[in-house]
Amino acid sequence: MIRAHLDLQAGIAGDMFLAACLDLGLSRRALASALESLKLNFPWAHSVRRGSRGGVGGLRFRGEGPGEQGHRGLREILAIIGRSSLPKPVRQRAEAMFRTLAEAEGKVHGIPPEAVHFHEVGATDAIIDLCGAAFAIWKLGMTEVTASAAPLGGGSVTCHHGTLPVPVPAVVEIFRRHRIPVAPHDGLEGERVTPTGAAILAHLVDDYGGLRLTRIDRVGHGLGSRELAGRPNLLRILVEEKGRGGERPGVIRDRVALLSTHIDDMNPEWYGPLWERLQGAGVLDVALMPITMKKGRPATRLEVIVAVGQEGRVARLLLEHTTTLGVRVAEWDRFTLERAHERFTTPWGDVRAVVAGGLWRLEFEDLARIARTEGWSLPLVQQRLMPFLEAARERHSPRGG
Repeated sequence: MIRAHLDLQAGIAGDMFLAACLDLGLSRRALASALESLKLNFPWAHSVRRGSRGGVGGLRFRGEGPGEQGHRGLREILAIIGRSSLPKPVRQRAEAMFRTLAEAEGKVHGIPPEAVHFHEVGATDAIIDLCGAAFAIWKLGMTEVTASAAPLGGGSVTCHHGTLPVPVPAVVEIFRRHRIPVAPHDGLEGERVTPTGAAILAHLVDDYGGLRLTRIDRVGHGLGSRELAGRPNLLRILVEEKGRGGERPGVIRDRVALLSTHIDDMNPEWYGPLWERLQGAGVLDVALMPITMKKGRPATRLEVIVAVGQEGRVARLLLEHTTTLGVRVAEWDRFTLERAHERFTTPWGDVRAVVAGGLWRLEFEDLARIARTEGWSLPLVQQRLMPFLEAARERHSPRGG
């Protein structure tokens, strides 16, 4: 897991963010595999190359599709994401980012989000950028993210709707809804934050301001598509790796925030949708416990664990989507085992395992997928996967090379 700070002096776009993540060390092979799982029914490609902007080196990422891409509605894009084999947190974040774009476009044009038909946003490159960004966030383990205030730029840009002022209306709406701080105008014109860049900020950044890292372990530079007068046109991500200097190798010490509230008057059916919203918001854990309150009244204690810095956003979510009148917040020290994810091949498709403390645990989503496909019980699936798991573990052991 890492703490990250986004330096937005030049701005942010989806491709710049993804390029910076690759420069940080995101595996190109893992990214390619994730994008292929989208199973897009039209030609597409992506490229990564090293270059420079303003004399500073970095990576340039480009996602490309057919010249005439048509219009895609929100439902079609969500279906593409939903039928992919991306991990659930990745799908949820990608879906949330596209919903944010649809809500912003709908507000601007005075139509429901479901009626929005994306043009630039729905194009292949944007699907690749946002799904790739969601995967990068998950794969790199970004748990605490801050950013500098965002520059708005100026001038105008030509798009499907004609000539629009910069920042374009959809970006302004996302900034308004998510209260993203903006930087004073620095005199540099052009589109500095794209709609996809704004959507990433809305669903990644916990707080805005100056650099708060205690050290810098890695730096990634994501290059923009053009030179910017007066400064390098790149997104810089600075990273502090959490867990260094822990009690012993493999043990990570960090701090988390615990949000809790007691609810005695909410329809129990509402907890399911609430759970999905919380998972989509990237919380670390959610727990519901039956309790007894004053006057012998049965109630539910709701506890949510989040990374420090996310408590304000999640508290607002709880206040908006439950009947509670208040939320308690406390910070706790936490010790966790360092985790890794491995993938191995079976006759029923690739299966993932979580490795922690020397133990390999099968990923439940893959167990459930095989159980549904084959019509087997979960215990039977686990039994049949164990020989393949043992073989994979042996290959990764020091003796197995």
